[in-house]
Amino acid sequence: MAAAVQFKQVSKRYRIGHRLSSLRSLFGKGENSQDQHHWAVKDVTFDLQPGEALGILGPNGAGKTTILKLLSSITRPTSGQLEINGRLSALIELGAGFHPDLTGRENVFLNGAILGMRKAEIQDRFDRIIDFAGIGDYLDTPVKRYSSGMYARLGFAIAAHVDPDIMLVDEVLAVGDYAFRMKCYERMHELRRAGTSLIFVSHNLEDINRVCDRGLVMVRGQKAYLGTVAEAVAEYSSILRQSTSAKPGAIHGSGGLSQRVMTHGARIERVELIGEDGSSTKTVHSGESATLVVEFQCFEDVAHPICACIIRSATGEVVYDTTTQLLDVETPVYRAGERGVIQYKLDMHLLNGVYSLSTDLAYADLTCYYDYFADALNFVVTGSSASRGVVNLGAEISFDRLSSTISELHLNQANGKVQAQNV
Repeated sequence: MAAAVQFKQVSKRYRIGHRLSSLRSLFGKGENSQDQHHWAVKDVTFDLQPGEALGILGPNGAGKTTILKLLSSITRPTSGQLEINGRLSALIELGAGFHPDLTGRENVFLNGAILGMRKAEIQDRFDRIIDFAGIGDYLDTPVKRYSSGMYARLGFAIAAHVDPDIMLVDEVLAVGDYAFRMKCYERMHELRRAGTSLIFVSHNLEDINRVCDRGLVMVRGQKAYLGTVAEAVAEYSSILRQSTSAKPGAIHGSGGLSQRVMTHGARIERVELIGEDGSSTKTVHSGESATLVVEFQCFEDVAHPICACIIRSATGEVVYDTTTQLLDVETPVYRAGERGVIQYKLDMHLLNGVYSLSTDLAYADLTCYYDYFADALNFVVTGSSASRGVVNLGAEISFDRLSSTISELHLNQANGKVQAQNV
């Protein structure tokens, strides 16, 4: 089966900072400074199979939207090859293809035609589009009077009813309310079940994890990671946290320490999460056990250090924090030059989401850290579809029948109080 999308070593270069001084410059002649150009996308390769969903993640300016514009032929690549097999529908910029002075009704026909639908197709799907967008009361109002949310609803409704072979969706859904976003995600799943391929760009990692099979992480126009969506989300989270980990200031330390005061008498050199199969992993199935392995090097004698394991949610909230002191575990004495390993066996009763692990080595009297490794690694928990939140409390539900009705119970309780007062 042919790939729906093939992206082969594609690059896109833009000129920045200078106006063209001559016709010769227009055709790239006589250029002598690389500073005049910015590579929005540089040598990126991936493919997309029919029915597959690819999430593109990355900070602002990473090249995500440029990839979508290249795929939708809004702009052309500087080098490389790309191939699209099938009808493509794109929702990239809010209100793209809408005329502000035309009504919602008129823009359905205009935008549908831009996306490749014939007039008969638009008429056949018109009622479904309007019902999905939920703008019936404002159908004959010029769209320049629409809110950004109404723009997004109408734009997505049209794009989602083209019945495309490939659908491109940018961050525009962020302006919609929660109920509409859930409706959009359900429509994406319907299209995928029908064989539509999806490329989805969002800064919401939970949504990427929910919708997509694979993830492409972009950093400064280059491919940083391509793999399963869970691992891509974890990799992107690691990149984000590493970019901010050097900021000075207070930290959420363990054992009462509030400032990052480190002597580096010992240094944490390796932090790894090991799954039940004994291999390194960034993805854990809810309810499985995993082992956090922390390896450190001692540069001086380290006597009975207090070791900590901290897990935070994607929003930074602490979901688990323990230390050897809290667990009443006595740690060894390490001599200068020795290497040590700490292993924390954890039962991962966490719910679906992205989490970060931090660890530290503190003095036995908690006066300082030897070393503190904030956000040492990120991992994704999957497989918990029966509940929401952060932790799985393993609810067991049972039913029984009462011998009396609720009203009888209340009556008996009331009579009991009366009798007690009369005694």
